[in-house]
Amino acid sequence: MESTRRGMHTDLLMIGDAEIRDRYRTLVKLAYDAGWRGIGRNNRERQIRDVRSYLRYVQASLEAVADGAPTPAPVDPPRLDRSGADTWRPPVLPGHWNDPADGS
Repeated sequence: MESTRRGMHTDLLMIGDAEIRDRYRTLVKLAYDAGWRGIGRNNRERQIRDVRSYLRYVQASLEAVADGAPTPAPVDPPRLDRSGADTWRPPVLPGHWNDPADGS
């Protein structure tokens, strides 16, 4: 959590694309809300999966920027206070999303 917040103050300035910077800011907010504010504690395991999935979405966005490739389409981030056990996922998944070898 702390490294994510620290990255927001240092690494964020290196991201030239405003939309991708906003995605990173959203990731930090989600991590803070789940980790410190305790939003939606009734679904703690799902929240962790949601934040992890959004992290992977942001990673895919940053990789696309670094590679000069098209970035994933903008999506609404997960709502941590929702009910249900289904993990948030972007509507269009990168090809490696379910590949266990990608380390995510």
